[in-house]
Amino acid sequence: MLPSLSIVIPAYNEAASIEASVREALEVGAAHAGALEVIVCDDASRDETRAIAAAIAARDPRVVVVHRGQNRGIEASMRALYAQARHAWVFLNSADRQWPMTVLAPMATAAEAGADFVIGVRSNKREVYTPYRRLISWSYERVVRALGAPGGDPGSVKLARRELLHRAVVARGVFAEGERVIRAARGGARVVEVPVEFHRRGAGKATGARRDVVVRAIVDVARVGASLALGAPAPQLPVPDVER
Repeated sequence: MLPSLSIVIPAYNEAASIEASVREALEVGAAHAGALEVIVCDDASRDETRAIAAAIAARDPRVVVVHRGQNRGIEASMRALYAQARHAWVFLNSADRQWPMTVLAPMATAAEAGADFVIGVRSNKREVYTPYRRLISWSYERVVRALGAPGGDPGSVKLARRELLHRAVVARGVFAEGERVIRAARGGARVVEVPVEFHRRGAGKATGARRDVVVRAIVDVARVGASLALGAPAPQLPVPDVER
């Protein structure tokens, strides 16, 4: 069992699934950690996501909801969640239920066996993703490996020591998740992969493969490569703009 755990959930227009996601996080997290908190970051949702999560938090002190007045995207939400987390271990999962919270079980087992950073690897992308989405994911993995990470699939769920996630990075888009894996591995952390269950999205809308997101990721790859090789630009840890 993990000594303490923060389950963090970024959410944008996830009213159809956020209540089930938080409830499952509470149930599964309690079975794998001595102390638990569940943090939801509402990225200025236009639906009832914030209200639903806040209602749960009002009834259960283990649930914390942070809110952003302006939509900033998933990476900004993850950055805010990592900063808000208080416990030794942090488990990142989505609100869309593509990964059931039960994938925490094998990932926690890996952590208990000595891993510092556990990546949940999606083995069934061919059945779930379009060819375009698979190409984006494959390219992401190869770049992360080329820059020094032993594990791929950095866009998947993660369980890691808090300091490996809440850290200074160069990337400002979704590639920051890959950068965190790279810097953890290059810093001596033990990074391992665990196969996890993965489903099609049941509600809401995915944005991770939009053209502007991909272009920004390409720019970030160049910035991260330069930072690792030359020391510039220097990583930064910006203050997240959220309210409780």
